[in-house]
Amino acid sequence: MAVDSDPNHTEAGPPRARQDLTTGSIWRHMVNLAVPSALTNLMSYSTTFVDMIWLGRLSPKAIAAVAIYNYFWFMFALLNMVIGNGSVALMSRAYGAGDYEECRRVFGQTFMFKLIVALIVAGGGLVGQRWAFSVFGAKDDLEVLELAVAYGAVMFAATPLMFSTFTLKTGFRAIGDMKNLFYISLATMIINLVLDPFLIFTQVFIGPIPWLGMQHALVLPGLGLGIQGAAWGTVIAFAVVFVVALLYFFNGWTFLRVKPRHFLDLSWQTARKIIAIGVPPGGANFLQHIASMLIGSAIMTYGTAVFAAQGVSQILIRLIRVMIMGTNISLITLVGQNLGAKNPRRAELCQLYAYILISGLMLVVGGIFFFGAPWIARAFVPGSDAVSVATYDWVVTILRINAFVLLPFGLMQIARGAFQGSGYTRPTLIATLIGTCLIQLPIVLGGVRLMKLADPRFIWWVEAGSYAVAAVILYLVFKRGKWKTHRV
Repeated sequence: MAVDSDPNHTEAGPPRARQDLTTGSIWRHMVNLAVPSALTNLMSYSTTFVDMIWLGRLSPKAIAAVAIYNYFWFMFALLNMVIGNGSVALMSRAYGAGDYEECRRVFGQTFMFKLIVALIVAGGGLVGQRWAFSVFGAKDDLEVLELAVAYGAVMFAATPLMFSTFTLKTGFRAIGDMKNLFYISLATMIINLVLDPFLIFTQVFIGPIPWLGMQHALVLPGLGLGIQGAAWGTVIAFAVVFVVALLYFFNGWTFLRVKPRHFLDLSWQTARKIIAIGVPPGGANFLQHIASMLIGSAIMTYGTAVFAAQGVSQILIRLIRVMIMGTNISLITLVGQNLGAKNPRRAELCQLYAYILISGLMLVVGGIFFFGAPWIARAFVPGSDAVSVATYDWVVTILRINAFVLLPFGLMQIARGAFQGSGYTRPTLIATLIGTCLIQLPIVLGGVRLMKLADPRFIWWVEAGSYAVAAVILYLVFKRGKWKTHRV
């Protein structure tokens, strides 16, 4: 097998020196990768958040319509995650081994594989969205249904563009260029943030801004596309970022230069490898999503105050998850490249360092949750009526329990790093099946639906226990070391 010595040597243009993650300080590499990766996750999450902010000024029904679409989009996005998780292991190991042509080949084949899947998703979404949204419950409000279909028509049609952009972002992850990935994700957010109001509304009011000397609002014309304007804002942002990211790889402005020919090939053997690696973690995410829905419906039976308090808790947990996943993504890249460089001991050290890093962070955040719960709760629930007071009390209670949930949750997420980076991903699905399906769901649903327990606090303690069990299982399998010799 021919191995390249320079990731840019076959192409014209200014080369970009590669970042060698197989030597030097593990701590430095981990931080340099994790911080921009966490910020990138935050930027990605903010696109939907920005849409919701602007559409909230249009009507509550517009928010409901986007929420319905997002529920179905997540199910399709799992396909993107499956392919992404599988391809990043193959690319990072090839890159770490110095086989840059193989890395280019897998990159291009992943692009074509995702494009084919995206075309199928787009066709199915456009044809079946009205029926799917109706079955989901939107038929009870025809205005919400029509808004959801209008938004979905643009978004489903743009699925090939979005999946292709995600592929380019996966390429940045695999080669360890998280800084440029962050800048590209930041551009997505800014473009979407600026375009949304001009596309949604007929008039856009800017000001007053006293510190800029603007004492009166400046009124600018908008296109007034309504809910479709939000969709077009997202699509245009993705289109701009897609072109820019493609230029990075074509011109060698990142750590790997590719040619158009690398995107014009599809290997079913590579596709099978990607699926074999990506399905277990994708299945684990799917099971956790379903479990979250079922447990959420169980929490609703305890009334508005408890459910609203859980909503506040979930917002905060998602922010913490961004921090954890930033470290996890950096770990996958580090493990993959070091295994590719035939340095399994260093790959193992990367995993152990990540355990230490996340343990420290989760203990700090857990302390903030426990001791700062009253102040955090007051920021979200400032009211003094009976429902607000009850909600405030439950926010404090749930946050203080979650102070003990965070550590096992963080360790479980980080435990996946070695397996996903190595391509030996089956343990991630097994641990989720045991922790979520055999422990958390039966105990929670049994306690709520069958035993009719009056105090819901047990739900979050069971959650902590299920995460701890999954984390221990993954750690024991990690110590066995089979992932270090797994061939992809």
